[in-house]
Amino acid sequence: MITNNFSSYNEENIHPGFSVDCVIFSFNKGKINVLLRKFELEDYWSLLGGFMFNHEDADGAAYRILESHTGLKNIFLKQFHLFSDPKRTDIEQNRDYLNKNSSINHDGHWLLRRFISLGYYALVKYDEVQLSGSPDETLKWYDINKLPHLQSDHNDIIKTALKTIKAMLPVIPIGYELLPEKFTMTELRKIYEIILGKTFDRRNFQRKVLSDGRIVQLEETKTSKTYNPPILYTFKHPYKEDII
Repeated sequence: MITNNFSSYNEENIHPGFSVDCVIFSFNKGKINVLLRKFELEDYWSLLGGFMFNHEDADGAAYRILESHTGLKNIFLKQFHLFSDPKRTDIEQNRDYLNKNSSINHDGHWLLRRFISLGYYALVKYDEVQLSGSPDETLKWYDINKLPHLQSDHNDIIKTALKTIKAMLPVIPIGYELLPEKFTMTELRKIYEIILGKTFDRRNFQRKVLSDGRIVQLEETKTSKTYNPPILYTFKHPYKEDII
């Protein structure tokens, strides 16, 4: 984990050796995406992460980092794993970053030490996110099945987040958090197919999710389609979404 805003981080105001990394998921155009960033002088992408200030706890650090990059405050955010492998951080990547940033003092720099990182995953609505990065930072959504070259163990962090969501799917309101207020049945089904890695029969899936009344069919259709537009649905009880 490296942050671009070194002016706000130093050994006196952070907890050295500890960071948080946030796996931010959204759903758009039939794909589940993860938000990544790339700094101007780096050759790899990374998760959004940062250090914990002495005056805040880990959750507070994660919410601060997410809000500063997405503009969202009320985010569905969960801790899921502590990444503590002594070899998890690619120190040479950090050293290379420091060498390319001549304004940073290298002597005894804490970025060259071992880090443990607390992983968080967040579920956000794609259309509600307002990406906000610094001048030397690029933010981009990537399909979880087509990830670029990533920093250190960030690929493993993403895989672990997806594995956790898969295991907790019956109690996570994933559709409610990822979809807009009104959605199509195909969009909801696609989310479950991606997470679970299997295909569902269209009719059986619709019958099951409508059977207990938690999802309501609307008397509306998606206006983006002119021929046979799909029917729209909405959640009635969003936080009881154990539909599969």
